[in-house]
Amino acid sequence: MKYCFVFFLLFATYGLLGQETRYGIKTGLNYSTIIGDQTEGINPRLSGHLGVFAEIRFSDRFAFQPEVVYSSQGFQFNTDLFVIDRQDPTLGGADFKTAVQLNYLTVPILADFAILEHLSIQVGPQFGFLLNQVTKLKNFDGVDSTDLDDRQVVNGRFQLDYGVAAGVAYKLTDQWALSGRIYQGIRNRLNGSLGDLQNYNTSIQLSVNYLFR
Repeated sequence: MKYCFVFFLLFATYGLLGQETRYGIKTGLNYSTIIGDQTEGINPRLSGHLGVFAEIRFSDRFAFQPEVVYSSQGFQFNTDLFVIDRQDPTLGGADFKTAVQLNYLTVPILADFAILEHLSIQVGPQFGFLLNQVTKLKNFDGVDSTDLDDRQVVNGRFQLDYGVAAGVAYKLTDQWALSGRIYQGIRNRLNGSLGDLQNYNTSIQLSVNYLFR
């Protein structure tokens, strides 16, 4: 909660610097995965996000947009037990899906450059604080009789992630807008826990934004 307070305090401080400040809410979809070492067979995960933002406008062409967003990211992969245990042919074809859900509190800090009347480019740094990691194992094949459906939750301890976000926003009206954004992490999410191996978060985010009058 103290992080949320600090972020909203930053919003208010930035708002004092702008000629016009408006606040809004946003929600939408995430299409995320990880890239880097030993990520063969990793598949993207579809999830969502929800948050608040401020539009601090300095001119018709330039605005500053800090956000605080709950963002569910992660990845998934399938496992064939026959590959793991070749000595037991009864396990052949028993497939399991593992979904790793990484729940972040993200703080994008974006510069907004208008290139057309309703279209703008947004770019800037993004910081993320890992709230928790949820790992779900599901037996979706059902070939064997073992019920391995499971769910584990690990506290994220606000582990830091950071990178660059860039995208476009299109204003439908004075209050409604659509935005698309790509995020690429530049901090190793493994944090040295597996030697020199490196993994990085990456995601595509599609949002519907609403600005209050």
